[in-house]
Amino acid sequence: MPETPFIALPGVGPQSLRQEFPAARVVALGAEATLLDSLVQHKESIAVGTPLEVAYRAFRDRGVKFMAVVRGGCVIGLCSRGQIGFVMGSRFGFALYSQSPVESVLVKKPLIVSQDTPVRELLARAMERPGEEFHEEIVLVDAGRHLLGLIPVEAVAQLQSRLVAEQLDELRLQQSTLRQQNLELFRSYHALRQSKGLYLGLFESHTLGVALLDVQGRIHEHNHRLAELLSLGEVPALRMSLTTWIVEKDRATFLALLEAQANGVQASAMGEFTFQIPKRGARLFHCSTGWIKETGQVCACFNDITDQRALEQSMLRKEKQKLLDTLVGGIAHELNNKLTPVQGFAELLSREGGEKTRSYAAVIIKSATEAANIIRQLFQLSKPGVPAARAVDLRAIVEETFVILNFQLRETRCEVRTVLPPTAVWVMADAVQLKQVALSLVLNAIQAMEGRPDAILMVEARIEGQMGQLIVTDNGCGIAPENLGRVFDPFFTTKGSDRGSGLGLSICFSIVRQHGGEIWAESQPGIGTCFTVSLPLENTGTVTYTPSEDNNGVRGPSVVPRDVRVLVVEDEEVVRRLLHEMLRTQFGCQVDLAANGAEALTALENGRYALVLSDIRMPVMNGIELYLHLRKTQPKVTSRFVFITGNPGEQHLDEEIAKWNVPVIAKPFTLLRFTEVCRPLLRLAAESQ
Repeated sequence: MPETPFIALPGVGPQSLRQEFPAARVVALGAEATLLDSLVQHKESIAVGTPLEVAYRAFRDRGVKFMAVVRGGCVIGLCSRGQIGFVMGSRFGFALYSQSPVESVLVKKPLIVSQDTPVRELLARAMERPGEEFHEEIVLVDAGRHLLGLIPVEAVAQLQSRLVAEQLDELRLQQSTLRQQNLELFRSYHALRQSKGLYLGLFESHTLGVALLDVQGRIHEHNHRLAELLSLGEVPALRMSLTTWIVEKDRATFLALLEAQANGVQASAMGEFTFQIPKRGARLFHCSTGWIKETGQVCACFNDITDQRALEQSMLRKEKQKLLDTLVGGIAHELNNKLTPVQGFAELLSREGGEKTRSYAAVIIKSATEAANIIRQLFQLSKPGVPAARAVDLRAIVEETFVILNFQLRETRCEVRTVLPPTAVWVMADAVQLKQVALSLVLNAIQAMEGRPDAILMVEARIEGQMGQLIVTDNGCGIAPENLGRVFDPFFTTKGSDRGSGLGLSICFSIVRQHGGEIWAESQPGIGTCFTVSLPLENTGTVTYTPSEDNNGVRGPSVVPRDVRVLVVEDEEVVRRLLHEMLRTQFGCQVDLAANGAEALTALENGRYALVLSDIRMPVMNGIELYLHLRKTQPKVTSRFVFITGNPGEQHLDEEIAKWNVPVIAKPFTLLRFTEVCRPLLRLAAESQ
């Protein structure tokens, strides 16, 4: 019989043996010593001299088909129940052979194997037996031929079938794996082609300028966008060094960045560098780099962020301006709240006290008024209203500029000289904007004189023909001749980005030109600089702007009926007391007090008031919320409503209050201002009674 095909694959056979025969210790096909104990079905044996009659009964009782024949404990052969039955069942067989020994009917070619026989050898020998021999059980013995048991051919056949089936499954699995690998290889190749096409597409159409560089900065490849950024035209810049376009101060940093990428140093892979581009001038580029290990090159991506940085600086200035508005507004509100009772009670004292008391009160009123003017000027400077041209005295602009910059002037210890004519120098301009010009010029002069022990600042206002001139002169470091023609250009500065935005003088230039005037500079390096602002004169002077107004001349008390009541809504207790005292002394009316809008609503529900005086900024419910609530619930009250505030807040709020036509008394206020606003409303209430 030809040898049965048998395929052995590593890792398959042993797993099958363990699953089919748990007790087996088979570990690998083809092993030199493989234990086959687990295949044993039974261990029945019979002595070699046993009579056939006895052997026949033993087969019948034990229910087996084969038994090993032993002599002295050692296996000498194999006998079958079928062969004994055939001999005993023949004619005269029992009489002739019943006492014959078992040895007479041994299987001719029994398969006796030792327990060290490899599984492969066992399967081959068992499967190649011809005819009836194929069905004979296999005798398993140890090294001394002692019986270990009999293995039925069915178990061997099942083992063979199982192993072959699993090996075929493994082959199919390998075939499937191979097909999958081929498919993945095809997909990888296809993806590689797509990736290459995508890379080329992205490289050429990328919005950033991309270049492949060596560590010396030489360009090995670049895309079309980089050619546009560098103004290369259609000529490629291959093998040219990118440092050709980088300004000298940034070249070493750029090369150090490339070197760090090549050496694998853990350093920043990004930087910002200034390029000098033909026909475009200096441009700021953001550069991000990465090392390509496979090609030994640096991939550098460039983005022109010049305009972005300018926009960011503009937004930053706007944010700073917004912060300044909020800060100044809050400070103005708080300081005005504190100055209001100082000035108000001082005025009351000046009316009722003696000569000495009145002189003291006058000093207090003067100081409080000056402080209020400074606060008002700061607030107007940080958040000016709608520009309005009117006749402005240049002398007043100079005086207020020095009031605002008094601290800086003391710090620099410079000598200040003013040259002002005895008569007004009227020009037609927006006072706040003109003050901004003066402040900017004086601050520039102060900075130019830093470090000079003999610093001298001179500010002059004069009339020259039909023009009014404001002249600011310093003996500072001066301006280089090559820069003198650019001082009014936007973003141009020689101070450094940490000390100036380059917008101050450009804004001054714009303001002066809008007013129909001229501004120019004269300078000598090391000697000093002179800025001259020239504006058309306004000779009528019908609407004037002066640094402060005389608040004297308070009229006497104006008595109203005693049953007229006024409601004061103010969160500052001392201001409430001041308003109460002013109303009492000036008008003799009855006064109720509320600390916020919520308390005011309760009072308005329980009484009728000829006048409601309310602060704007208050906790719980502010003055605006109170007014809007009354417009819905008690609209008549809003016609007798007055706002008192240290700072109303946003510009849109000022405009809204103006639309409502509600009087506003700004803190700190004089007794004259207070009576001028309240008298008509109280008189109207008295007449209506």
